[in-house]
Amino acid sequence: MALDLSTVKKRLQDHLQEGLLIVVGSGLSAAEGIPGMWPLAAHLKREIPPRLAAAPDPAWGVVVAALDAGDNLEAAMGKADLLPTTVEMIVAETAQLISAKERNVFAKVLAGERELPFTPFVKKLFKAGKKFHLITTNYDRLIEFAAEAAEIGVDSRFFGYLHGRSDAKRSADAHRESYFSGKNPQFRGLPCLFVHKPHGSLDWFEVGGKIVRCPVEAGRVPVIITPGADKYQKSFRLAFDDQRNSGNRAASQANRLLFIGYGFNDDHLEQYLCPDLKLTKPTVIVTQTLSDNALKVIMNSKETEVIALCAAPGTGWTRVVNQNGEELTVTEQLWNLEGFNKGVL
Repeated sequence: MALDLSTVKKRLQDHLQEGLLIVVGSGLSAAEGIPGMWPLAAHLKREIPPRLAAAPDPAWGVVVAALDAGDNLEAAMGKADLLPTTVEMIVAETAQLISAKERNVFAKVLAGERELPFTPFVKKLFKAGKKFHLITTNYDRLIEFAAEAAEIGVDSRFFGYLHGRSDAKRSADAHRESYFSGKNPQFRGLPCLFVHKPHGSLDWFEVGGKIVRCPVEAGRVPVIITPGADKYQKSFRLAFDDQRNSGNRAASQANRLLFIGYGFNDDHLEQYLCPDLKLTKPTVIVTQTLSDNALKVIMNSKETEVIALCAAPGTGWTRVVNQNGEELTVTEQLWNLEGFNKGVL
């Protein structure tokens, strides 16, 4: 593929069709003020020590030392054998921080002060089909909120609104409508974004040993998998397994991939999306900064078409990189979703 702007934009437009799997990382939420891993790490370094006064945990010092040495939060937490009580503190502080920022975003959208960029993006996307899958490691619900603002249904594999249960069939049934073909009743699917959240969500809560989805904050700590935590507690295994397995199936069945704000630092997801950091399906990457792993993915995928859009250093313009190492700098902000919407859609 020749790296000129018109050709790149045409390929990006052609990429948005049924069979596309979207993978969303913390970068998309960070653009709306939701803390990513580094701000979260700073928050935990500040808030966890006072909590540990009543229940000391020497392993926390290992985490802090690793962070101070430059490790990311995932790597730092993986080096320590934290007490269960410390992990509970980390989950509670993480949820509290992200929930507060999420409420601010929701308030601005509901007041008409802000439209989330994912809303016009998903409106345009669903002109190409009625069914798309999305995997996100984010705990917040900006994706779900933005999709519903676009009048697109969201299938989260839970059935029910205030006391939702993990039930894939009943969740799917809620996104079908009946019609008559002659005298025979039939069903057809409504436009729907299937959202898979293998790390949990701010609206998941433990009730009687099971996960219940509830949008109301009731003073409970949500069920989320924080970096380095004991990832799959037995009592929650069914719901997490369902989300993980359904996301893996979506990854296997997809014929093209789109990564938004994703750093390629989740070993589990990469097993299905790009084993050994190598892509085998046409891929577009939209992100502010290409992580070291993202660069490895691009270099390792020379037999697959890859278009990466990231911020050009010092300018805010867009640096376009492909799998052959060819580069192009353009004076548009295609590397963030808002600019992508304006310049590509």
